[in-house]
Amino acid sequence: MWRVIKFGGVTRSEERKIASSMDLRLKQRAVIEFLTAEGCSPIEIYSRVKAVYGEMCLDVSTVRRWTRRSRKENPSESTVHDQARTGRPLSASDSKHQSRVDQLIRENRRVRQIDI
Repeated sequence: MWRVIKFGGVTRSEERKIASSMDLRLKQRAVIEFLTAEGCSPIEIYSRVKAVYGEMCLDVSTVRRWTRRSRKENPSESTVHDQARTGRPLSASDSKHQSRVDQLIRENRRVRQIDI
């Protein structure tokens, strides 16, 4: 009866592109952390990464931000992966929620989406 509508749906090829761009960001982040540990400046790191990755290189402001973070951490204890964080769930389409929404609509057909 109810179905989940995914706004801004992503195709398989787009998923692969996103995944590969994330892999590319992780690789660059690892390089940035390594070169920071060696004492390179953010501009030097940016130019070296730009020479290797070309157009797919991170923005210089991102390199500066990651360099700043890397300097605060012990290189042997840091990780290139982002920490897990809470966020809005992608969907809530289990039977419990579906029946509750169904009930709200039956009680008041003019109920607004924001009220649900």
